[in-house]
Amino acid sequence: MRRRRRNEKPLQRRLMRFWWRFILVALLVYVGYSAWLGGAYRDVEPFVAGECLPVDAPAGPEDLVMLPDGSAAIVSAQDRRDRSAPGALWYYDLRETPGRFTRLETPGSFPFHPHGIALYRAHDGQIFLQVINHRSEDRHTVEIFTLQAGDGGVPLLHHRGSVASGLFVHPNGIAAAGPEAFYLTNDRGSGPRWMHMVENLLQLTRSNVIYHDGRGARVVAEDIAFANGVELSADGGTLLVGSTLWRMMLTYARDPRSGALVRNGSLAMPGGVDNIHRDAAGDLWAAVHVNSFAFIGHARNAEKQAPSQVLRIGRDGRGSMRVQEAFGDPGGLLSAASTAAHHQGRVLIGAVFDNRILDCRIDPARMRDAG
Repeated sequence: MRRRRRNEKPLQRRLMRFWWRFILVALLVYVGYSAWLGGAYRDVEPFVAGECLPVDAPAGPEDLVMLPDGSAAIVSAQDRRDRSAPGALWYYDLRETPGRFTRLETPGSFPFHPHGIALYRAHDGQIFLQVINHRSEDRHTVEIFTLQAGDGGVPLLHHRGSVASGLFVHPNGIAAAGPEAFYLTNDRGSGPRWMHMVENLLQLTRSNVIYHDGRGARVVAEDIAFANGVELSADGGTLLVGSTLWRMMLTYARDPRSGALVRNGSLAMPGGVDNIHRDAAGDLWAAVHVNSFAFIGHARNAEKQAPSQVLRIGRDGRGSMRVQEAFGDPGGLLSAASTAAHHQGRVLIGAVFDNRILDCRIDPARMRDAG
């Protein structure tokens, strides 16, 4: 009996040493995996499949959409280093190069801090604009406007109403599915800001996709790590969702009548997907964040640069998905690009924090496969 007791302590010590070593190795593996997934050592070579012209813009042109005829774009801008300052919607005239910015009037009866935006063209030609609005830290709405003819070709915005739901936890991207119907991504789960930091650090899958059918909202997809950009396919049968932390574009089969989704695939991307927009040909254009650590540094300090990359996602001759690079920059020309929209060779690129956009002419024949 005495001999067994003498051996118990050395055995316990060996077990403790084993578990501490196991935890340390697991932690090192996790840190290394997180650094790799976040692109800690990745950069972007300067590349343009055409020509890009920098154009001074309101601070934080995070998202933008082109009008169906390609004559102009609507830009959602918010200074994200000074969130107390109001944001605005801007009209960018594409009939000139470079275009001109004109501020669009929105109601002054509520705080306006726009984020993701989407367009919907009805059968009668009426254009609806849907805008995510962060009214406060814990109150988020979707503002719905129609575009009406105005003087000098600049449209007037008619505010049809605001959509609110307790399911709008922290909306980021939006895809229009009807005049007042839309899909919306929550890039985080509920809880204080520090919980969002924990989500990102541990890559927790607490974000989701909400569908609002014009009458009410419900969760239609969940268990996503930082759901960001979202877009519908041309036939309305597929919804695409960007997962920034997973560096993937997720695909969901969609029931057009009910809006229900079933996940049916994914596409690996060279960076964390931000906004996604579909062009008239059905191709997708997405901005990706190649190095999330550089992005964080840029968010904290405007003097630090973050890489930008814009991709076109379409199908090749065999029907397989093909990802091509249209633009890449280490950050000197544009830091932290977040959105891109295309019409007949003209591509506009916006960014999360910068006070400029890029007005580009892109030649598809010069684009290259993205690694």
